[in-house]
Amino acid sequence: MSGTQQTIMRFSQDITNAEPPPPIPARQYRAEVIGASVRPAQSSGVPYLNLQFRIPADAYPADYTDGDPDGTVLYYNRIQAVDNPQGRYRWRQAMEKMGGPLGMEIDCNSLIGLWANVEVTHQEYEGEMRAQIARLLAP
Repeated sequence: MSGTQQTIMRFSQDITNAEPPPPIPARQYRAEVIGASVRPAQSSGVPYLNLQFRIPADAYPADYTDGDPDGTVLYYNRIQAVDNPQGRYRWRQAMEKMGGPLGMEIDCNSLIGLWANVEVTHQEYEGEMRAQIARLLAP
């Protein structure tokens, strides 16, 4: 047998009454792209740019103590990956806001490590408030 599987999870506290932690406060943050790919939308099949951003812990407001010490990871999925005037313009806008490449071909891998200003808002999802990136902001 090559390795063992963990079958018991131990917590520092009883989870019987565990409450959801508050989401990262809504405001503007500087965030790093840590993942980028083109994926088909589940509902329509239309491809979109899936950007994964990390807001570093040192960007948290001083009174926000419940954040992940490794930073908060959020996704931005509002740019369709379609070759039409609207799609090309939206990609251009996103690339300019992140300092990304322009041209006729963009490798999503080249976006990893770029930084952008993002606006974080809150939205209710399955009965609890969650943070989301509402938009990319101009530098």
